Amino acid sequence: MLVGVFISVTTVPAAGFAAVAAVLGAWPQALGSLVQLAVNVIGIVVAGLVVLLVAGLRGRGPAAGPGPRRSHAG
Repeated sequence: MLVGVFISVTTVPAAGFAAVAAVLGAWPQALGSLVQLAVNVIGIVVAGLVVLLVAGLRGRGPAAGPGPRRSHAG
């Protein structure tokens, strides 16, 4: 699905640039890239939480229990 693409597109370039900048000794650029990576990861987590909360409000929430039990009388 596109969720994996979204995560890759938002995290890999920032992490890669931070690594290259650190190797080259460009610490301000590395720090800026790490801040961008942190913002991206926080955004992904918040978006995931919102989706799970909305899905929980619409569907069966954790208070609903495991669902109906079926008897397998033989």
